[in-house]
Amino acid sequence: MRREAFAIMLHLLSFFLITGWTTATFSSPELEFPAAMFPNEVKETSDFDSLSPSILRGFPCATLAQLDDIRVQQFARALKRKDVRLRRDQLSCLAERLTLYGILKDFDEFPKDLILFVSPLDYTGSCEEHISRIGKANLELLEKGSPERTRLLSEGLSCLKISGVQVTKEEAEVLGGLVCDLGADYIVASGINLLKELNRCPSFTLDQIKAIRDVLQKGDAPLGPPSEWSPSTLNELTGLIRTFNPSILQMIPKDVLIPWLKQYAERFHMPRKQLQSLVQVFWSKLQSSRQKRDTGECSPDQTITDEMLKDELLPIWYSPEDLKACLKGQRLVESLPTISSYAFTYDQLLALKQNLDQEFPNGYPSSLLPNMGFLMPVTNEEDIKKWNYTSPETLNSLLSVLPEDDMAKLLIERYVDSGGPMNGTALDAIGTRYACLLTQEQLNQIDENALKTATQFNPSKCSQPILDNLYPKAKRAFSDRHNEFPAYYTFIQPYLGGAPAEDLRALSKNNVNMDIETFERLKKESVLPLTVKDVRALLGTNLKQLPDHKDNPTIRAWIHNQKQSDLDSLAIALSGGLPNGYINIPRLSRRKKREI
Repeated sequence: MRREAFAIMLHLLSFFLITGWTTATFSSPELEFPAAMFPNEVKETSDFDSLSPSILRGFPCATLAQLDDIRVQQFARALKRKDVRLRRDQLSCLAERLTLYGILKDFDEFPKDLILFVSPLDYTGSCEEHISRIGKANLELLEKGSPERTRLLSEGLSCLKISGVQVTKEEAEVLGGLVCDLGADYIVASGINLLKELNRCPSFTLDQIKAIRDVLQKGDAPLGPPSEWSPSTLNELTGLIRTFNPSILQMIPKDVLIPWLKQYAERFHMPRKQLQSLVQVFWSKLQSSRQKRDTGECSPDQTITDEMLKDELLPIWYSPEDLKACLKGQRLVESLPTISSYAFTYDQLLALKQNLDQEFPNGYPSSLLPNMGFLMPVTNEEDIKKWNYTSPETLNSLLSVLPEDDMAKLLIERYVDSGGPMNGTALDAIGTRYACLLTQEQLNQIDENALKTATQFNPSKCSQPILDNLYPKAKRAFSDRHNEFPAYYTFIQPYLGGAPAEDLRALSKNNVNMDIETFERLKKESVLPLTVKDVRALLGTNLKQLPDHKDNPTIRAWIHNQKQSDLDSLAIALSGGLPNGYINIPRLSRRKKREI
């Protein structure tokens, strides 16, 4: 049994190669739209440090337009002191405002990720210092392989005068996170010099993985070959575990690997969905080699004790057959809240579900459903049709395991058909991930109060019919705040894809500084009537990004609808408008032509 379990562990670790997961993956993701909205009163506060990090995290770029230069700097320093993690759009507009009137000094006083959006020309300090700051920033704010990250790496290599593919340990420390973008040739040539920085990388390409394996198997000092590794060595290489293949794992001494794995599982409590997927893959690899035992009786040495039920590695020690024989009836029902977060494989889940089906042949009681999410991989449409639940909390529990869209749609449908209210709690359960699955009938059951209380519901990327349905409700929901900017804009922004032209004009008078992504998702028939003056006021500081997005269908149509002389007044090199003297005559529909 122990030998078999050890083999399972090896496959568990090697699965990291497929998933590309790291310890960073196990932390809770930042909310795209923070729950705490930035209060309108912030522009009047005399002490930004008095605001909590959750409040500061929600600031919209429009706020900066309401602060003078001194207060913008005070605000940025408060963000640094409070260690507030900001989104890319927030950092971009903050950097633009801070560098608008001069070169930045005392950079240590500002958020460290700001450096990603500050040109070396706007920053005092040597290029080495500039690159070192970039290497310590959160490069994941920029997409890997993007022109921005490629440029930063090129600047780093040029600054350090690295012309070949060999990087010293000292140079790697300066590059920091930029090492994650070095090609396989750099990794092979530089060897162990890069491992410390590579250990912190959130993902690797296949070529990088192969190169890292070559370096590890080579076993240069001070690391040594895998056969000489200790628990402290594995701790140092935690971020590289996903690159280990079976040949590396087999070389690590068993009395080192097994205790370390136990500590690792206890230290990093991985989210349920990731654990389930991970274990499912490595168990599927073992199916052909594992000898099945299906006597239907629980062997005395496999009895599942209370202590064992608390062990997160339970799925490693018990086969599907063991679980089916040893964990059933009321014992299984009582253990659901505990084991629902464990990394069961598909076959293990199926065994547990069969035991529950035997216990409840006519469907599960509603009291059981909040703990049933982990069984979604083995649950089908007929199963869900037997469920009756009207609690938004139960809906949240079932959707929190992130089922596939078709199953999520069925869960929402069952909730609504059972009489569950489409209130703010239900909308938060549906969240941004499943917002676009809602039917017109379900949308009609949402009233403005639900939109007002929901904090995790964002339909901004949904279809036009959904946005057309929700925008009027959102406008009514936040009507009591319509004179409060930037608060009103923050609330209404996710629904603006359904806004008419007159509402967009109204927004343009309030310095909202609409980000270009939101502008791209506006309804075309609402954008076309906007004048150059309207768009300038609507985008504010983001106007300069318009040329880079001119191929967007809505933006392109708007450009073609404007006089070129008006576009030239924007001073952003935007071409494609109507030549002077031309008049744009709207195209008539066939019906209108017949009427004429």
